[in-house]
Amino acid sequence: MAITFEKQSFGGRFPEIWRGECKMLPGGFKPTQEFAVGTVVRRATPVFVNFDDMSATVAKVASVLDGGSTTKVRVPKGHYFTKGDSVFKHGDAAPELVTVNDVDRTNSAYDVLTLSKGITGIKKDDVLIEGKTVGEGENEKVEAACVPNMVVGADKQFDGNGLPTLDAAFEAVVLFPSLLFPILPEWLQGVALKNNPNIIFIKQ
Repeated sequence: MAITFEKQSFGGRFPEIWRGECKMLPGGFKPTQEFAVGTVVRRATPVFVNFDDMSATVAKVASVLDGGSTTKVRVPKGHYFTKGDSVFKHGDAAPELVTVNDVDRTNSAYDVLTLSKGITGIKKDDVLIEGKTVGEGENEKVEAACVPNMVVGADKQFDGNGLPTLDAAFEAVVLFPSLLFPILPEWLQGVALKNNPNIIFIKQ
């Protein structure tokens, strides 16, 4: 009599931090941005921590997927963009901020960001990043809203209740396959965060 082996699948995900070990900062940090209810900010997400006001700014970035348009951009699940965010295309010589007017999450494979204005030439594998303007007049320019110096140390789900805070880690080995979004090269020096060499990113 033949033996039939049944396959069983188990949920899970690739670990974000090697061996799960990281060194945490004391206290929690208040987010400076808005997040849609239900969003989970995952551990190992790059973040800028400001100790003066105990705040944290999450790096919001996403790769562009094929099949969208200049005003309706498809991005992978797991991004942190929400309605009202200001974004630009990374690498543009003269970047221009546009507003995220809507986020359509109904497709199971990707989300669609509806932008206030089309981004000329945007295509698959480009990167959208949250931005801000600095300076005034002819000195005004667009730059990233966050240049990280830490990573998120524990998952945080935003449920719309209470005063949310993020836990931050100042030392960790982050595994690239776990990340749902790109790490910008200007954030790094070698394999470490430029603003914190105790956090390194490796591929395994």
